[in-house]
Amino acid sequence: MSTSTHASEGGCTCGHVRYRVTSAPMIVHCCHCTWCQRQSGSAFAVNALIEADRVELTCGEVEELSVPSPSGKGQTIARCPICRVAVWSNYYMGGLKEYIRFIRVGSLDNPNLMPPDVHIFMSTKQEWVVLPPTKQAVEEFYDVDTTWPCDSLKRLDKLDAEAGIEKTWRQQRSAPK
Repeated sequence: MSTSTHASEGGCTCGHVRYRVTSAPMIVHCCHCTWCQRQSGSAFAVNALIEADRVELTCGEVEELSVPSPSGKGQTIARCPICRVAVWSNYYMGGLKEYIRFIRVGSLDNPNLMPPDVHIFMSTKQEWVVLPPTKQAVEEFYDVDTTWPCDSLKRLDKLDAEAGIEKTWRQQRSAPK
C-alpha cells in the first residue's frame, strides 16, 4: 500500500491547475487496459484512488469531459482547459462517481510518493512492459474486499454509507470504468 501520509501537491504542465491531496490514497492502480492506453497515449495509466473531499483545487479550474468507458457508464476526465493535461478522473464505481477521484499519479509533483499497489488488466499489457516480481498483478480486475487494505476498506465503507450504496457493487468483476 502506498505510504504517503502527508499532503501531496500536483498540477498540469502549464501551471494553471494546481491541487493538493490531503491524505494517502486508498489504493493505487496501474491499469494496462487498452482504453487507458488509448486515453493516456501510453502503455498504462497510474491512478491513485482518493476521496473527493481530500482533493483540494488550489489554483485554476478544471474542465470536465465525459468520455466512453468499457462499462458503458463513462468516465469524467478533469483536464486543464489550457494545456489539456488530465489531473484526475471520476469513474462510476457502483455510484461513487462524485465521491472518489482517480488522481493521475504522473500529475503529482512527486509521483514516487504513490507507486502502484496493484497492476490490473494484465491481459492487455504491452509485452515490453516488465513488472517487478513482487508487485500484485491480475488479468482483469480484482475483488475489492480481498485486495484493498483494511483501513482503505473502512474509508470505502464510509463513502458507500454517504452515497447510500450497497456493498454488492464490489463483488462485480468488471473494471470501475
